[in-house]
Amino acid sequence: MQVSVINTTEPKNVSIPRAMAVGGATGLAVRYALPVYKPEMDYVLFNKSDVIKEDNMKAVKKVIIEKAQEAFKSDKENEALKLFIKRAKAETTQQIKTAKNAIKKAPQEVQENVKNLVNDLAARMQASKNITIANIKNAVRQQRPYSHFILPGVALGALVAYAYNVVGTIKED
Repeated sequence: MQVSVINTTEPKNVSIPRAMAVGGATGLAVRYALPVYKPEMDYVLFNKSDVIKEDNMKAVKKVIIEKAQEAFKSDKENEALKLFIKRAKAETTQQIKTAKNAIKKAPQEVQENVKNLVNDLAARMQASKNITIANIKNAVRQQRPYSHFILPGVALGALVAYAYNVVGTIKED
C-alpha cells in the first residue's frame, strides 16, 4: 500500500474588492501627501500667489511700524525707535542711505537696539511668509479633485490583485 500526500491548501488569492478599497484609500492619501508646486498654485489662484504673499508681508510690516510709532509717542526720548521708524519708512535710496548713516553714527547701545528691532521685523515677516505659503498650499490641496487620485488608486489596486492572483495560480500548477 502506498501513501500519497493530499494538497488541502487553498490558493493564496487576494480579494479584488478589498484591493480596490486599499488602492482608493492610497489614492486619497496621495492627494494630500503629494507636494504642491508653483504652477499648480498659480493655476488655482489665477497667478496671484506671489501677490498674496507680498500683501501679507506688507501688512505685517505696517502693523509693526505702527506699534513702534505708538511706542515712540509714549517715549519720545527713545533714539532706537526713532531711527528704526526712520529706516523702516525710507522709500528712496537717498532716504535709506541717510537712515543707515544716522544709525551708524548713533551710540553702540542704540545701534544694538535698532538691530534687534530690525531682526524682529525680519523674523515676523519671514514667519508671515511661511504661514501664507502653508495656507496657500493647503488651499490648493483642498481644490484637487478626488476622482483624479481615487480612481487610479482603485484601478491600480484591482490590477495588482488580479496579477497577484493569476501569478499565484500559475505558480501552483
